[in-house]
Amino acid sequence: MRLSGESRIIYFLIFRALSLFGGYGQNMNDPGVLFFVLMAGLAATMTVVYVPLRLFLTATARSRRLKLLQRIRRLRDELGQPLDS
Repeated sequence: MRLSGESRIIYFLIFRALSLFGGYGQNMNDPGVLFFVLMAGLAATMTVVYVPLRLFLTATARSRRLKLLQRIRRLRDELGQPLDS
């Protein structure tokens, strides 16, 4: 089988890619790969927990702040009115 120039380049690139992926599976016993997988899993778990928690805490803090401001405004209005005696 005779390949043209472009076909040879494509064949070479595909062969190199397959050999790289084929070699990757043999290195799964490497402690560095295990560490990376564990750290990536921990980061994903932290993201799944942290983002909703942060959104909830931000929403409740804004709600408390708004209620406090409304209470301050009501007290100011009450102080500005003349006293009924």
